[in-house]
Amino acid sequence: MKPRRCLPLVLSVLCAAALVAAPAAAAAGSIATGKACYVAKGSEGVDVDVSGSGFTAGEAVFAQIPAPGGLSGFTETTVNPDGTLSATVEHVFPEGIQPVAEKKTMQIKGVLSDQILAEVPFRITNLAVKTVPPTATYHRVVTYIFAGFRPHKPIFGHYFRHKHLVVTHKFGKAKGPCGILHAKSKLFPGDGPRNAKYKVQFDNSKKVNPRAKPKIVTSLGAVF
Repeated sequence: MKPRRCLPLVLSVLCAAALVAAPAAAAAGSIATGKACYVAKGSEGVDVDVSGSGFTAGEAVFAQIPAPGGLSGFTETTVNPDGTLSATVEHVFPEGIQPVAEKKTMQIKGVLSDQILAEVPFRITNLAVKTVPPTATYHRVVTYIFAGFRPHKPIFGHYFRHKHLVVTHKFGKAKGPCGILHAKSKLFPGDGPRNAKYKVQFDNSKKVNPRAKPKIVTSLGAVF
């Protein structure tokens, strides 16, 4: 008899049994959001959609968006038999109201495993415009800051007095997926009366179009 050879054999059998008994680890897949940047308008918020593949069929997962102190939103879904998933996190809002592109992360998290199985970055912004400083005399040069307009398209300001168009000004092209633009201009880029009241429509249309989308209509010189 050679008892020394029995121990490795016994250990091998036990290890094999342990491997069979161990639960399968959750599969990590890959995901993508439907847009690189989502634009929130007023109090509407946005619905952020996500799809992916390579996950464990039938597994319950959360689609969630982390935020300081908690989550911006989440929803639960079940992985399809082919390992794919799709979900929509509804009513997501930017952290602030400024015209900036905020960085966010979409995560897929196992309900039972409590593990992050996949994540992908995206951005969110407000449809917004402001000037720095927020108020000034009409002839003063200020910085206009835009966000949420159509990427790679020019932004125009249509200035009205008593409902009549007095000047249209081109600020430049919006950049990046969130349609951001910083442009310097006189607060009122025209030659009208200093004490007149003006309203302005900001949009991506060279000609005035009341149905233009996206658009912002506001009073000149106010905090937008």
